[in-house]
Amino acid sequence: MNIKKELKKVDLPLLIATILLLIIGIVAVTSASFPTAKKYDYNSFHYAIRQAVFLVMGIIALIFILKVPRNVLYKNIDWIFVLSLMLIGLLWTPAGVKVYGQARWLRIPGVGILFQPSDILKVTSIVFFAKYLSKNINKLKDPVVFIKILAILGISVVPVMIKDFSTAVVIGISLFAMLVCAGLNKKQFGVLVLLGAILVAIMLTNEDYYYRIKRILGFVSDSTDYLSADLYQARQSLYAFALGGYTGVGLFRSRQKYTNLPQAYTDFIYSVIAEEFGLIGCMLVLILFVVYIYRGYIIAVKTTNYFDKLTAVGITTFIGIQAFFNMGVAAKLLPVTGITLPFISYGGSALIMAIASTAILLKISAGGKN
Repeated sequence: MNIKKELKKVDLPLLIATILLLIIGIVAVTSASFPTAKKYDYNSFHYAIRQAVFLVMGIIALIFILKVPRNVLYKNIDWIFVLSLMLIGLLWTPAGVKVYGQARWLRIPGVGILFQPSDILKVTSIVFFAKYLSKNINKLKDPVVFIKILAILGISVVPVMIKDFSTAVVIGISLFAMLVCAGLNKKQFGVLVLLGAILVAIMLTNEDYYYRIKRILGFVSDSTDYLSADLYQARQSLYAFALGGYTGVGLFRSRQKYTNLPQAYTDFIYSVIAEEFGLIGCMLVLILFVVYIYRGYIIAVKTTNYFDKLTAVGITTFIGIQAFFNMGVAAKLLPVTGITLPFISYGGSALIMAIASTAILLKISAGGKN
């Protein structure tokens, strides 16, 4: 009964959009992961069952966040943020697990489940930064405060960028949006943009990560060689869109997910949706994300508490930017990046943290002192 009472207070359009996205996600993962499950001789619904378990864990996290007092997160975010940074640091130790050549995962001992600590850092960095900015909202022009802000941005972005460039960009843009909302003068704005550009240039020109430049060059290339490694993923995704047409070929009937479309149930799940549900399915997902983003920023505008306001801006930006990147890559509007679609792509830590982030937004929208 208490949960029902809590849910009546929250932003209803945001809650409905989230529920619909989660339902679409379970359906899409069930279809898109089917060929991979058969390939490794798993149960046909292996990944769908795991995703359902992650969804239940996310719902438990949502209920917990809605029930605990509002100031619990504020009081404990400092050590939670430090813990998330320590988890990122473990990626440089033998604890880091390589998948597709990149050590972005850690394994939960005794369980065997992999998770990405960067998914946790997305949320903890936003909440921690919101706390710092809210406490210093009238001191942003102070050079000492600005240097500390740069330090927070640096430790939140740089370690992740070395391992996962696209996720670091999502974190960086989210924190930057919060800072702009808090208030920046032109000089500070220019310094941040310049430092960001330098950091991106360094990461893109590093010979160890030359594949990132190749992806960008492949994106802008006018080559028609569909077998080119730099163009293959994007072209196969576009074929899925073309095959889907306006109404799609039907659930479970996608052909691209079998042999052609890479990472069909994670990075390119939007392409599977496009093939099976056509333009109608794509537009539905897009509209739901627009509703989510709109309601998230409305919540930020309405709240008068700076901590809540900045947290809402950061979370909404993170979900919106990540969704934009994923769908943009699938539609070949952006270079290929290994980033998932919030609420929809397969993945435990990503799904749980997206739901937890939404729970924080819903908690803020409920207002009051609870």
